[in-house]
Amino acid sequence: MKVFNAFYYSFSPTVASFITEYPAFQGVARSLLYPMIAALHSASAVFSSLALTPEIAVAASGLVASALIGMVYLAPLAVAALFCSKRLKTRH
Repeated sequence: MKVFNAFYYSFSPTVASFITEYPAFQGVARSLLYPMIAALHSASAVFSSLALTPEIAVAASGLVASALIGMVYLAPLAVAALFCSKRLKTRH
């Protein structure tokens, strides 16, 4: 937690003040956070449904959260990188 808190608080106050200063970016911030909230809500539902076996519940909810967050945030970046690399190869 100490490492996460150090990382998070190294940039979050700056981002928060930027969003406060420029209200137009509040919608963008919400749009970026809603998928994260939905993924964590889904992981919480998985954990609750498997609560009788805590070890499995932790593992399954972690996998669900990781998979959903990866699909939402990392997959578009990977697709864009793949598209750009293919375009660069066809130009050479």
